[in-house]
Amino acid sequence: MSDPNEAAQDAAWREIVENFGERAELADQPAVEDAVVPFGDDVDESFTPDVYDDAYDVDAHDRFVAPRPTLPRTTPERFLAWLGLLGAPIGAVLLFIAHVSLHWWIPNWVVAGLALAFLAGFGYLVFAMPREPRDPWDDGARL
Repeated sequence: MSDPNEAAQDAAWREIVENFGERAELADQPAVEDAVVPFGDDVDESFTPDVYDDAYDVDAHDRFVAPRPTLPRTTPERFLAWLGLLGAPIGAVLLFIAHVSLHWWIPNWVVAGLALAFLAGFGYLVFAMPREPRDPWDDGARL
């Protein structure tokens, strides 16, 4: 035997599926012109939903244009540290490729200079890091 509640639920779901996609008819809704104005006569009467689309078009009005962000400036010491940290391995790889493919002889002092530049850049950047923890509520946004 089937449960009467189950039959009622099936009928309700069937009705929902049959009416899916149709617009619901709402009875006893006041028209826009008949709506009660809460602020009295101070309201602009020309402001109706059909006028809204034309009068308040987003492209027709000026929009807020954010200023271009300034690029961060760094100190010459920090720039040289980053150059040593990133440039020394890239230079070493390029010199190794030149040594293997073109049979160039690379002096030992060039290899030692690249290693020293890498270590000096890394050391400076670690030493220049802030010692105190960052504010957890600061996400870096500026107004």
